[in-house]
Amino acid sequence: MWKYIIISSFVFIGASFYFYTQNHKGLVQQDSGEITHVFKRMGSAVSNKIDAKQQEINAAYSKLREEYYTSEVEREAKVQKEAEAQAADFKSEGDDLKSQNDDLLAETETVERNLKDVVSKTAEVVGLDANSSEPSEIIAAAKDLMDANAELQNQIDMETAQIASLGEQSDDLNTRIAAAQKLGKDRQNSISPPELKCRISYVDPNYSFFALDAGIDNGGVVIGSELAVMRGGKQICVLKVTNVESKVSTATVKKGTLLIGERVKLGDEVISIRNDK
Repeated sequence: MWKYIIISSFVFIGASFYFYTQNHKGLVQQDSGEITHVFKRMGSAVSNKIDAKQQEINAAYSKLREEYYTSEVEREAKVQKEAEAQAADFKSEGDDLKSQNDDLLAETETVERNLKDVVSKTAEVVGLDANSSEPSEIIAAAKDLMDANAELQNQIDMETAQIASLGEQSDDLNTRIAAAQKLGKDRQNSISPPELKCRISYVDPNYSFFALDAGIDNGGVVIGSELAVMRGGKQICVLKVTNVESKVSTATVKKGTLLIGERVKLGDEVISIRNDK
């Protein structure tokens, strides 16, 4: 029994070794082995992957290069356009400066002609020959003439001021004459000045006369004039001036003018009564 088992085992081992040898040979065979075939397939796949990646890189590089040259062309075009615009601006500024220079030259020529004309006329005014006289001579003569004119103007101003002063003095004198004439007329008519305002400074115990705190010098009171005694805006009576001194005067109540129930009191206001015609 064991004999058959041992023989079967050797047969099985031998068969297994044979199949292992055949399989190993198939795997490692140079041209037709399975491992060689797998390596070939793997190499082909890697090569295809490398080629695809290379194509992708080439396409990206081509696109980047195209974009770079496009941008460069656009940039150069933009720079060219800006340079042309700047050149146009420079040309315009140059034309403006030339025009301004031409205007300045024309203005200078006009000023020179006007100056010559002024010099010629100035020479004639100061009594010099415009063709033979030097500008310095004309200027000196003109300065002397201006100084003489200024002196004459000063004399005129002084005389004008004197005339104005005489006029003011004359006006003041006329005013004083008019005031004196009016005062004389008022005194002739026994009328005190319209601006007179004074007060009762004394009341006679017998009520026969009253003293006023104004006279000829400090109020222009006129003897014989009539004055109104006022209290609270109401006329109490009429006074007739009987005596006038420098700073005081006296008066009596004009008959029939004192209000019933009223009396002249110390401190009552007294004003002028005017009957100007």
